[in-house]
Amino acid sequence: MSILKAEHISTGYGKKQVLFDVNMEIEQGEFVLLVGSNGSGKSTFFKAIYKQLDLWDKNGKIFYENQDITRNKTRQLAPKGLVYIPQKNELFDDLSLLENLELSILHLNNKTEIQQRIDKILEQFPNFQKKTKQEVNKLSGGERKLLSLCMALLNNPKILLYDEPLAGLSKDNIGMVFDVLKKIKQKGITLVVIEHRIKELFPLADRVLGFKLGKLYTENLNSLDNIKRFMV
Repeated sequence: MSILKAEHISTGYGKKQVLFDVNMEIEQGEFVLLVGSNGSGKSTFFKAIYKQLDLWDKNGKIFYENQDITRNKTRQLAPKGLVYIPQKNELFDDLSLLENLELSILHLNNKTEIQQRIDKILEQFPNFQKKTKQEVNKLSGGERKLLSLCMALLNNPKILLYDEPLAGLSKDNIGMVFDVLKKIKQKGITLVVIEHRIKELFPLADRVLGFKLGKLYTENLNSLDNIKRFMV
């Protein structure tokens, strides 16, 4: 069953068009890996889906769980279970770990439920239990990535759009994030992930889709060798 469907997605920045008539359908529970060189349109696609960029084609449509969300606002998406983790600027560095967790679900407007969700997530990530008062700018790279994931998981996502989860991480931290993503997949949460470190996440992927010059390619991306050739 389709959970996310994008039709005729064209958009860009200012007068520069980046995406050209992109169509994509994601099935419930899939792990889809998006690949492509820098500037190929991957992150721009996420921003278009998450209503951070306007669609340029009047025929452009976005469907989530078979409902047309094309005209929804960004703030309406996380409560629906459609959650996006951007590559950068997703954390408030001068606030504590706990304050970041609280801010990610303020839309619940229910202190009891907010506390219950935070307690539950801290049980799943016990290393954070003694760091709730620590400022985020003092966390390691791996801890920051896990905090971003925790903030996303607090929203009970049905689908997670994740931009470069392994960027800048050490080998040990890559393994840590990989294990968390594997557990998320096992829970039936749909994942659409942009990543340049393809070798590390390829074993988790059900499908690999490629972006090149703002267009989507789906053919012959079923092996690491084919993906490498595509990205040249």
